[in-house]
Amino acid sequence: MIELPASKRGNIITDLAPDLTPLLDVMFMLIVFFILTANSVNYVLDVNLPKDNDNITKAAIDPNILSVTLLPNTSGWKINNKTYIDENEFKKSLQSQALNDKKLIIIGDKNVSMEKLLNLMTFLRKNNIQAAEIMMDKN
Repeated sequence: MIELPASKRGNIITDLAPDLTPLLDVMFMLIVFFILTANSVNYVLDVNLPKDNDNITKAAIDPNILSVTLLPNTSGWKINNKTYIDENEFKKSLQSQALNDKKLIIIGDKNVSMEKLLNLMTFLRKNNIQAAEIMMDKN
């Protein structure tokens, strides 16, 4: 406890001196509360969104486009119109087809998990496939 020396008090009743112990206890509990409730740093993946929706619809008709469709749940993936159930087979096929300077468009629906999309984008980044766009529904 913080006390004033008797010489400084001038023989004043000791009950009039403030007791700072409860204040320090409350401050310590608040600091612990704020530390425990602080949000952790979220990891993010930078995605450049297209500026014009018309360019996406025109690009889907182009033969130099490689479309990757993410199918919901365990249904697999599609590259153009060929369906792949095995992930390793899908990745090998995608890696061999994406090296031909084709643009890559990722297509999915609302039932596709975010994890599936992030795994695909991580795979594309590891293999230096940088020309990827995500097709979105206007609705």
